[in-house]
Amino acid sequence: MELTNKERKKLRVWSKKFFPDDKDSKTFDIAAEIDSNISFVENQTIIREKIRNFINEYNNKDLLKRSEAELMPEKQYKFLVEEQLEKVEQQAELEFNKTLEEIENKTTTNFLEEIYYIPKQFAKMVANGNAKGFLIYGEAGLGKTYSVIRAFREAKKKFTILSGHITSLEFYNFLFEHREENIILDDVNIFQNQQNLNMLKAGLSDNSRIVQYHTTSNKLRVPNKFLFNGTITILLNKIPKETENLRAVESRILTYELKLDYKTKIKVLFELARQKYKKLTQEERTEIVNWIKENTSPATENLNLRLLFTIYEIFRFDKENWKKLAEKIVKDDWELYLICVQGLNCKDWCEKTGLSRATYYRNRESVSNSHDSGIYQNTE
Repeated sequence: MELTNKERKKLRVWSKKFFPDDKDSKTFDIAAEIDSNISFVENQTIIREKIRNFINEYNNKDLLKRSEAELMPEKQYKFLVEEQLEKVEQQAELEFNKTLEEIENKTTTNFLEEIYYIPKQFAKMVANGNAKGFLIYGEAGLGKTYSVIRAFREAKKKFTILSGHITSLEFYNFLFEHREENIILDDVNIFQNQQNLNMLKAGLSDNSRIVQYHTTSNKLRVPNKFLFNGTITILLNKIPKETENLRAVESRILTYELKLDYKTKIKVLFELARQKYKKLTQEERTEIVNWIKENTSPATENLNLRLLFTIYEIFRFDKENWKKLAEKIVKDDWELYLICVQGLNCKDWCEKTGLSRATYYRNRESVSNSHDSGIYQNTE
């Protein structure tokens, strides 16, 4: 059911209660966030979440306090804890990238060079002007950011990085401000609405590359259209559900999925463990990787390269009980675990999960290439 003008006006009035002071909402364009193709209630749900993310990004504590009852159904302390955990994750990412860089500078192996060769070359094509854009996606903690940044540095090209949540208005302003530059969007929510997709399509077009922003709001402080001459490299942990507009964006740029199977991840972890990490000895680092190898499987959801650095810190925190603590952060996909670790056959698996034979074989196929032989054995 299409949204009426009366409902659009009601949504604008409703959103103002989150921003008692006009200065708080100067970069949140409510008019652009309203979707005329969905209901009033659906708009409220989506916009409420966007405002919550907006507040989180800008860390507006006064606004959080005023809006807690509406925007934060959970207690504020949990929200703040999540914020701290995000900082820890960012630190782990920094340590991870730093170690990868040390490997490249000192003892780059053919093995690691092969893993990052294609994404680095694609990023260099963008840096050198052979392509307008590059979309690289894959699970977190595999070194996407590292490979792209390294490529731009090797090409000796400057770049600007944007990460985190951003509204359509902010995104438009950002594109305008950096319209002649190499832009790297690191896990930004740009695919969440139609307006962002339209701006990307225009900026990456083979023709005029005129980017426009249409709004009835008075918050737009720059021209409502401009010529974009820069490049856009997009890093995502997960590719969004495919749509016609997303396909239109992908058709204009290079696209690559960075994906490592279980065996390759373990091999990379052993390679990373050869590099010094704070005051941990080589024996301690190797012991930690061996523990990861023995306590994970293709069913482990969070087996990525960053996990190693998290367990490093656990080890440094409590050398006596580090294994007990590490066990708590390893997360397995239960359906895959029953296949990979418990080795259930199709009949028993279907009975235990209540799922179909087709799902069983699809899950089994997803891990069947993880090892050259004995796919359920943890081998280096």
